[in-house]
Amino acid sequence: MIKVFMCSALLVLAAHSHAQQPAEVMPLADESLMLSVAKVGNELIMVGERGHILKSNDGGQYWRQIENVPVNITLTKVVVQNRNVWAVGHDAAIIHSSDAGETWELQFYDADREVPLLSAHFVDENTGFVIGAYGTILSTTDGGQNWNDDLISEELDYHLNDITLGEDGNYYIAAEAGYFFRSLDAGETWEDVELPYMGSMFGVETLGDEIILFGLRGNVLSSMDQGLTWEEISASEPNNLFGATALDDDKLLLVGANGARLVYQNQSLEQFKGGDSGDDYADALISGSKVLLIGETGYKFQALAQ
Repeated sequence: MIKVFMCSALLVLAAHSHAQQPAEVMPLADESLMLSVAKVGNELIMVGERGHILKSNDGGQYWRQIENVPVNITLTKVVVQNRNVWAVGHDAAIIHSSDAGETWELQFYDADREVPLLSAHFVDENTGFVIGAYGTILSTTDGGQNWNDDLISEELDYHLNDITLGEDGNYYIAAEAGYFFRSLDAGETWEDVELPYMGSMFGVETLGDEIILFGLRGNVLSSMDQGLTWEEISASEPNNLFGATALDDDKLLLVGANGARLVYQNQSLEQFKGGDSGDDYADALISGSKVLLIGETGYKFQALAQ
């Protein structure tokens, strides 16, 4: 059963306004819904429901929950620049840590607008973008001390699900309803592109000059011309795809609902071998010789060798 928090279209329905409250420290936090994972120095950090933030210094074998997180809402994305870490989530919340995720401050919060923030990308410790529902896009040039709160389009209020910066210096955004956005001028202006598939795309990654979108019902698209035209990649995977991690310079592991794990390379897909519990996976990360999979029941490991 797909968790509602793992589908950005349903994230909006699940976001309720409430007074800002700190996250509770819970004994089984590492078994709760986790949505995003990243490396911070030699450690790992993951975020999820109820404001849970957990860190590991042994490659993900043991996790400790961080105390005094200022919000108890679902955190959807964590991004890292050196020792600076940002997490975003429901109630239009952005929180920041300057000490590798040990202590946190609230940078932005607006529960009344009922807008979940869904992804973020920072170029360095000062410059970054945060995106979310209804075309919301926030930007900062001072590490989040101040945020420019805007819409990506006056006409299109679709949910913005994921953002990345390509090797070509352009920003790319995966959106819903068959739309993709790109910026060729460092985020000053944005262009909308209609995709050949009219459903939602939940993730965007780049491999060299190639842009890869993935999302609803296992749909995967590839572009070699900065998103102007797209190739539909055939796949037998009918489940939603939510997250990805690089396996090599030209290879991605895509993960999603009902245990979906696909290897993407050179405009083709194949199943990632190995047994699986059928859990919903939101994100993945390579940790040593294993793949760390996070999702509805916390985290799991799978051998990397194919």
